[in-house]
Amino acid sequence: MNRIKKLYAIVSLIIFMLMMSPVSYTMAIAEEVNSNNDQKIRLQDDFYDAINYEWFNTAKIQEGNSTTSTFNDVEKNVTNQIKSIMNELISNESIYSENSDQKKIINLYNNVLNVEARNREGLKPVEQTLNKVKSIQTIDDVTKLWIDKKVANSTIRFHVDKDIKDVKNNILYISPTVLSLGDSEKYTNTTQNTLKNKKLTQDYYNKLLVLSGYTKSEANIKVDNMFKFEEMVAQSISKEQKASTVSNLIDSVYNVYTLDELNDLAPNLNFSAIFSYLGINNPNKIILEDPKWLEGFNKIYVQENLPLIKNYIEIVNLLYASNYISEDFENAYREYENGLLGVKGNISKEEDALGTVSGMMGLGIGKIYAEKYISKKTKEDVENITKEVIDVYKKRIKNLDWMSDSTKQNAIKKLDNLSIKIGYPEEWMDYSQLSIKSYEEGGSLFDNIMELRVFSLDKEYSRINKSVDNKKEVFTPQTVNAFYSVNENSIIIPGGIIQGHFYDPSASKEKNLGGIGTIIGHEISHAFDNTGAQFDSDGNFSNWWSQEDYEKFTQKTQKVKEFYSEIEAMPDVNIDGNLTAGENIADIGGVSCLLDILGTMDNPDYKAFFESYAITWRQMTTKQYAEYAIIADVHSPNKFRVNAVLPQFQKFYDTYGITNKDRMYVSPEDRVAIW
Repeated sequence: MNRIKKLYAIVSLIIFMLMMSPVSYTMAIAEEVNSNNDQKIRLQDDFYDAINYEWFNTAKIQEGNSTTSTFNDVEKNVTNQIKSIMNELISNESIYSENSDQKKIINLYNNVLNVEARNREGLKPVEQTLNKVKSIQTIDDVTKLWIDKKVANSTIRFHVDKDIKDVKNNILYISPTVLSLGDSEKYTNTTQNTLKNKKLTQDYYNKLLVLSGYTKSEANIKVDNMFKFEEMVAQSISKEQKASTVSNLIDSVYNVYTLDELNDLAPNLNFSAIFSYLGINNPNKIILEDPKWLEGFNKIYVQENLPLIKNYIEIVNLLYASNYISEDFENAYREYENGLLGVKGNISKEEDALGTVSGMMGLGIGKIYAEKYISKKTKEDVENITKEVIDVYKKRIKNLDWMSDSTKQNAIKKLDNLSIKIGYPEEWMDYSQLSIKSYEEGGSLFDNIMELRVFSLDKEYSRINKSVDNKKEVFTPQTVNAFYSVNENSIIIPGGIIQGHFYDPSASKEKNLGGIGTIIGHEISHAFDNTGAQFDSDGNFSNWWSQEDYEKFTQKTQKVKEFYSEIEAMPDVNIDGNLTAGENIADIGGVSCLLDILGTMDNPDYKAFFESYAITWRQMTTKQYAEYAIIADVHSPNKFRVNAVLPQFQKFYDTYGITNKDRMYVSPEDRVAIW
């Protein structure tokens, strides 16, 4: 369910149907809200626009943002709640010990706000790192960079997570090089949109380099070198579009290697040394996600290409630092963001500081947030809704006419084992070994971000070869989102989303079911989407289907893909049914469960439910954001999370008297459903 908020290129990665009718629909974008503001839209023709008509004509995208939506409204409320917490912490600063979480939160917050100190230091905080990269003389020197965890090196990505085939244990995963343009296909099959984004990115990189002291000519050479390197690497990286159509995608990235085998495949890289530098000791199992990439990268990793690799790493580190040093670097990013996503203006420095604290010490501020804003009653209410949705799902599975009894038993077992995490985690992060200093104490924003980076990496690498402790699978309570963890078979509903439109204790049950209820149903449905269906009740990648049943499931999934692929979301641009399949299945599955719950109520108000659902997904975006999201987001545009979903259900037609003369109509034989 995780919507794209900001679609960075390399920056964010480093920082941590048949149509209802032949008439196409467009997303709501700020420049053209409705084609005819004088004539209200019929809900039988466009339910999403009709229900949200008044909102679309008054909503404004705030400065520093690329969207405005129901989610944004709730996020604004959460920001105000965290602001209240921060003001209280600052008022009581004198009572906190130097090593307390509260003191560290205050220091980090003030680091962001201390623009004068940041401007005074300029590039100084990151100069040591940049000089280390510049001083490299040999390809072996590049390998030695891994000794310093404060150097961002995204030529190879290491991460520790559950073994997807044995989720009781943590193992090491190795992923391909980060590319500025994201998908490797953008380097081998360019489009007009790709070229535009590439130019924006190159201009941004050039500006950062000039700000750091290079001439325009020197900067241009370095950026050219970086893209030459990325183009070389991209030749051997699997393409995302192709990957979304591969039936055995998960198996294809689960390639078990030993250290010796890695060294044999990529002798130039010297993984033995890299592991030693990182403190990764004798990993029991290593998963190499893309062997073809590593083999290709090994050929590139030679002295001849040293200038290209050096320039890539230097720019990566400058990018990493740019949001944490002086304002001129931040302003360069804002200009880039404006070109890429159509963002106008900036968020306030206070909001920026609150976002940094919530993002970098999320569990520290989150613990205080949970104590103050997540009531036991709200937590219990949402847990009860979740259990109700699970019970309905069980009944729906039992009544399926296309699934055998043995597969049904396995599906129900998965629901029985589903872990429900509502509001806040069972355990909290221990920050006692973390040092966060104020500028007055000799610290800086960048230095503290580096401390947090090393702190996080050390914790991650320490989990290698150890059993998984699900109590430590933490999430931040203030998050305005919801999740399904496929490897844990758990649903996570943070406290941040249990408010506002999504959940109002004084609202009708139907309204809340159209908000938080459908979000819960959506997340549970991910356990049975085209990815979740490949994982068992414990979260292991394991086949629990009979061959015949899985073939039927695949056929139904294909119908969903084809249905959405026919939708023209923007002029001459259709939804990618393969890319968005899992989210579309979850949308339809979630609503189906909630309609069953309404069916058990006395005289349910279906209009309240459907209209609440349309409000849940209302969103206005910049034109640039919409263009980027349609090719990058695994979710369908919000309009079609309503208009493509509700016509699958007869109750929707009955409630509003929709007939085959209306644009919202989909003939029964063309409707898609799995669960």
